[in-house]
Amino acid sequence: MNNKKKGRRVGLKKTLHTLCVIITFAALFSLTVSAAPTDSYNRQDQPGGNSVPVITREMHTATQSITAAILGLDKPLEGLTDIFSGEDGTIYILCGKRSRLIQLNKDYTLKKELTIKDQDGNEADFTGAQGIYADKNKNIYIADTSNARVLITDSDGLIKDIWEVPQSALIPNEFLYQPIAIDMDNKGYVYILSNGSYYGSLAFSPQGVFMGFFGANTVKASALDTMAFLWDKITGNDTKRAASVKTLPYSFVDLCIDPDGYMVTCTGSLNPYENGEGQIRKIGPDGSNILYKRNTRGNSVSSSIVNFLEKRLVVRQNNLSHYIAQDIVSINVNEKGFIYALDKTNGTIYLYDGECNLLNAFGGGLGTGRQLGVFNAPISLTLHESSVLVADSSNNSITVFNITDYGSLVLTAQSMYLKGDYTEAKLLWEQVLAEDSGNQFAYRGLAMACYSEGNIEAALDYAKAGLDYTVYDLAWQTIITDFLARNFIWIFIGAIVLIAGITTLLVYIKKRKAVLITNPKIKTVLAVPFHPFRSFEELKCKKQGSLIIAAALTTLLFIAFMMSATASGFLFTDVSPQQYNIFYTLAQTVGLLLLWTISNWLICSMFSGKGRLREIFTATAYSLTPLIIFTFVRVILSNFMPFSGTGFLNGLQTAVWVFTFFLLCIAMITVHEYDFFKFFLTGIVVVFFMILVVFILFMISILLMQFWDFIKSVYEEIAYR
Repeated sequence: MNNKKKGRRVGLKKTLHTLCVIITFAALFSLTVSAAPTDSYNRQDQPGGNSVPVITREMHTATQSITAAILGLDKPLEGLTDIFSGEDGTIYILCGKRSRLIQLNKDYTLKKELTIKDQDGNEADFTGAQGIYADKNKNIYIADTSNARVLITDSDGLIKDIWEVPQSALIPNEFLYQPIAIDMDNKGYVYILSNGSYYGSLAFSPQGVFMGFFGANTVKASALDTMAFLWDKITGNDTKRAASVKTLPYSFVDLCIDPDGYMVTCTGSLNPYENGEGQIRKIGPDGSNILYKRNTRGNSVSSSIVNFLEKRLVVRQNNLSHYIAQDIVSINVNEKGFIYALDKTNGTIYLYDGECNLLNAFGGGLGTGRQLGVFNAPISLTLHESSVLVADSSNNSITVFNITDYGSLVLTAQSMYLKGDYTEAKLLWEQVLAEDSGNQFAYRGLAMACYSEGNIEAALDYAKAGLDYTVYDLAWQTIITDFLARNFIWIFIGAIVLIAGITTLLVYIKKRKAVLITNPKIKTVLAVPFHPFRSFEELKCKKQGSLIIAAALTTLLFIAFMMSATASGFLFTDVSPQQYNIFYTLAQTVGLLLLWTISNWLICSMFSGKGRLREIFTATAYSLTPLIIFTFVRVILSNFMPFSGTGFLNGLQTAVWVFTFFLLCIAMITVHEYDFFKFFLTGIVVVFFMILVVFILFMISILLMQFWDFIKSVYEEIAYR
């Protein structure tokens, strides 16, 4: 028997070991075939202003990797610092750390390795150069960072001019001239970024004359910062000023000129612990940021408060303890005004339109760079016709991303949409939707096209699918206007009949002294909004309060708030069904009411309060009657009113909240037999106590979750051993 048992145990162990091996291999295989780092995605807007990343069809696909071996060069492309594509199709590869400049033909074949020489024929050393640019006349501008100069050569590499630090009163004494990026507008004005400069770019005329700084970043200041500044001005002295720390704006790390002649800049990493906001800006003629984002409600906000990157920090190279913020290091704009931004941290290329909408994100790798389309250390991108070229300084390579048919379709359609050519873009959006049924931009484009054509019903459907509140509101207003115009006579007659009927009923009740409701407890709760003092006095002294009615009102409060979140009209809904949490509504209504009741009873009992727990709960529930009724009415009205009625509903809601608070004050004063001053003081203590209870419950829940994780980890450790 013992041998049989041992045999069974050995067999069981072998079976378990086999299962473990199979599960391990399955896990490894699942990691291998999971979403590739080159997955193409964008962000889909959700009700309430949130957005979630969703996988989309590829707009750009990696087609080849250019290395020194492919080009036939003896030396690898070590020390890559920048890449640029000229108007004639020539591609310039700057290996600034090795003082090399390589030219490629339009088809990515080697043209030549350019030797930079001065007028005497001596080879120039530009080791440490970080930026390259070539104008339409094939003049080459090299940002020779380490040597604090800009080299200007002809197409053969012969130096024509050298721009060192300008001799001007506009240059501060402490200014450190280290050129890192260069670009030129369509009028011939040259803009140069200097490393670490918070003054903006240096602007030069077509004749090479320094004109001043242009387009500096601004420091974000809160109300507290402003108050602190004013206080320091008033109370400041020499010692305090010497010890003060000056907050300076972040410097730009790259720039480019868009088709309209505006400068588009990227700021890079703003904070090592968060991705922050305002990474991309467009500089207007006066030096201010003119790049705006239009949200789903139609309102516009400055890009200075827009986070162009992800909400969370990324984990680099699977190091769970090494979270690092994203860092935009290169930016470019195509001929249609679409912005391409390269994130150095996880190697993602972001594609934005002129309204800061993310059309696509591709690339990636999180620092691995072991396959085509991902990177290890991306440092620069350039646009070569419709392709995107990305330089990787670690892999010593250039990755080419070609635009797909789908990508070309989206860019063309969105460009027409932004220009107002809604009808012309309709066919293109239909093709986009046929290839990607979840594309929100296609639904929005079709919504506007249908509205322009007068197809209002279709515009409503498309606008709802694309979460375009602006077009939906326009279409809905059209429907309401048409309905009122066609049925005005009947609506007017119906209103007259309804008013006459209600008036007749009231006169009849008054003359006959008819009593519609005989139950005194029901009469008490219905009289609260009209006769609060008398009603709460009857609740306290005549025991006319009912726990059943109070519980029913609490249930109705929960139902009203739940319907407000889920059954309101499309224009008034801020929560998607996927995001809605019924337990939050339960805590917001029933939980808060019970917490107020218990806290009020505990605190007021210590301050000679006469109210019992039952009376406090009943009186509080009765006070919420106007709020409950209004919430149901608001849900109904929101399904018929246009968005322009938001101001009316919000104003009415504010009045109802104030009236509800007034009723609650009367209820607590009556129940506890307080004067207003004592009620006010105890009310503050009650609210503070409620906050304390919530904080304690929150801390307990965190400790319980941590304890559960500890128990789970101990169990797993024992099970594996």
